[in-house]
Amino acid sequence: MDHTGLPTLSTLKAFEAAARHESFSAAGRELSVTHAAISQQVRRLEAELGVALVRRAGRGLALTPSGARLGQALSEGFDAMRDAVSEIVADEAGRPLQITMTPIFAVNWMMPRIGRFRAAHPEIELMLNPTAGLVDFEIAGYDLGIRYGSGDWPGLVAEPFVPTSFAVVAAPSLIADRTIREPRDLIDLPWVQEFGTDELTMWLRLKGVTVEGKTDVAHLPGYMLQAGLLKGEGVGCTTRAFVEHEIEAGNLVVLFEDDGEMGTGYHLVRPKGEMRPPLAIFVAWLKREAGP
Repeated sequence: MDHTGLPTLSTLKAFEAAARHESFSAAGRELSVTHAAISQQVRRLEAELGVALVRRAGRGLALTPSGARLGQALSEGFDAMRDAVSEIVADEAGRPLQITMTPIFAVNWMMPRIGRFRAAHPEIELMLNPTAGLVDFEIAGYDLGIRYGSGDWPGLVAEPFVPTSFAVVAAPSLIADRTIREPRDLIDLPWVQEFGTDELTMWLRLKGVTVEGKTDVAHLPGYMLQAGLLKGEGVGCTTRAFVEHEIEAGNLVVLFEDDGEMGTGYHLVRPKGEMRPPLAIFVAWLKREAGP
């Protein structure tokens, strides 16, 4: 017996099958082993318990009173375990996928594409939460996060997803004839930031610039940030991939481009362990949409 005071699971499974079929051969076929292996496990169990559980009856088996009692208890126990597992699997399969991402990612990347996933997989319910704040996967129950950074999040699995640089941009009308040579030159300009973040201050701190008492900052929801930048309401930080077309069109100018200190791109972030099937389907779709 093991430290729990119970015989090993393999001997219990072998005996339960033999007791239910009243046959070593039938039990062996069910468990994909030989009848001799079943017989050996049952004999081992009898030796561990110090009691006879079966006896020969013609070509089959008959249970002793102790064997009948144990066989019934094991059958009921294994049935209860199978029922519990089935219920858990069914609950997990039907639970909506909970996905968290930044609002700017949701607006610029996810929303133009999500209709294709819903059309292909109407059986999978999605709960998308655009938030600038980091979430605790264990407490909040999220299945997946899409986050910008270096990919180093302790205790989580992070896969590179959309590589892109981090850029400080502004509308030409805001810059006008100003000369922006160093990061500290940004302090005298108005800023726009995604609500719930402080990325420009963080970036300046990495460049050795301390910001104190900055008040001309407009904190906007993620879906409004790009509009604020284009209207010249302030300098802002964003991932270059989402404003590349505006840069090419001359609607925004890149003042500084990060060299990797703020991150290397968006990552798919999730708790460790196997993905449940709906999540595996969603992740595979995300990767196809992102391309090579």
